[in-house]
This record gives sequence, structure tokens and C-alpha cells, in this order.
Amino acid sequence: MNKFLGNLGRAINEGFSEVSTQTSAEAQRNEELSNLEVKIKEIDLKIEKRYTLLGQTVADSLRKTEPVNQEFLMPLFIPIKELDWERQQLLEVIKEIKAKQADQLKAQELIIAKKQVQDEVHKLQELKDMGVIDLEEFEVTEAKLNKRVDNFEKLYNLKIAFERSLISRDEYLRRKAMLE
Repeated sequence: MNKFLGNLGRAINEGFSEVSTQTSAEAQRNEELSNLEVKIKEIDLKIEKRYTLLGQTVADSLRKTEPVNQEFLMPLFIPIKELDWERQQLLEVIKEIKAKQADQLKAQELIIAKKQVQDEVHKLQELKDMGVIDLEEFEVTEAKLNKRVDNFEKLYNLKIAFERSLISRDEYLRRKAMLE
């Protein structure tokens, strides 16, 4: 009994440690994303101010019925191009962070699926050892369970498609049943 409680305690502690580490990493990524989004908003404000300055310059020329001087406008427009480039770089970093988050979530779901299948196979093995099911039934059921892990990528993508409303609930359930 003490061995069981010791193993259970260790498993719980490992679970808490893993969750704590994941939560900390997630919080760090979310903070980084927030900081990047703030920088993008600051750039957007700077761009807006530059466009206002550019528009005022054009309006002043038109008000005076003077031709708009391209040479005078270019120095006002160059910082806009630089800000656009900086904004694009930040958007790329955000895209990379979100892709890493998606990959991590996918990996976590795969681990969970593998653990669930492993637990079910263990139960099947016990049933077989007890004589409740025969070898053929064990193998068939085990193959069905392993199909969830083997088709994980397709099942995951199917779930994402459903969550994004790309397919109907009926289509999702039909395809999921075929893959499981």
C-alpha cells in the first residue's frame, strides 16, 4: 500500500511540475505576444501621424494652388516605408510564436492521446489475463485503440477544421468515426 501511495504521490508531483512548467512557458509567450502587439500599435500611431503630416503638406500645396512637389513629399514618406517594414517584421515574429504555441498544443494532445490509449490497452491486457476476453478480441480492440494514435494528425486537423467552421458537425463526426 505504501508503494502504491508513493507512486501515486510521485505521479501527482510530476504532473504538477509539468503543468507548472507549461503554464510558466505559456505565460511568458503570452507576455511576449502582448509586448509585440503593443509595439505594433505604437508603430500604427506613428504611421498615422506621418500620413497626417503628409496629407497636411499636400493640402497646403493645393490650398496655395501650387503643384505638389514630389521631392518635398519623399522625405516625409520614407519613414512610413521604414515603419511598414518594422511592423511587418513584428508580425512575422508573432506568427512564429503562434505557430510554436500551436505545435506545442498539438504535441500535448498527442501525449494525452497516447496515454489514454496506453491506459486502455493496459485494461485490455488485464481483461485478457483474467480470461474475460480472448486473444483475438484483445488484438482487434488494441488495433482500434492504436488507430487513434496512428491517425492523430488527421484527427487533429479534422478537429481544427470543425472548430474553424470549415466543416459541419455531421461531417466532423462522420470523418472522425472513420479515423477512429
